[in-house]
Amino acid sequence: MISITLKLLPELEEKLRESIALGDRAALRELLADAFAPTVENWLAQNLDKPIETDSEFDVVAEHLADELAACLGANVLPLSDDAVSRAGIYEEHP
Repeated sequence: MISITLKLLPELEEKLRESIALGDRAALRELLADAFAPTVENWLAQNLDKPIETDSEFDVVAEHLADELAACLGANVLPLSDDAVSRAGIYEEHP
């Protein structure tokens, strides 16, 4: 299991906290995706010519992405609840 810590700009952190307080899962998912996307895109642009062939290579890539994300975003973000990241929680608005 990989743990990812997000380092966020204060403005984004405030928006995330507001979404959590309001229970706005759609906004929360969108904000997190927007925060994570640039890191993934940059990494993919640098590594498209290197296919991942083994589990250990995947682990290295995943850890690298987690470290990059942690370096770009804030550390004072509240963890998401299990419900917020469960399949049922993600798709609850789309029966």
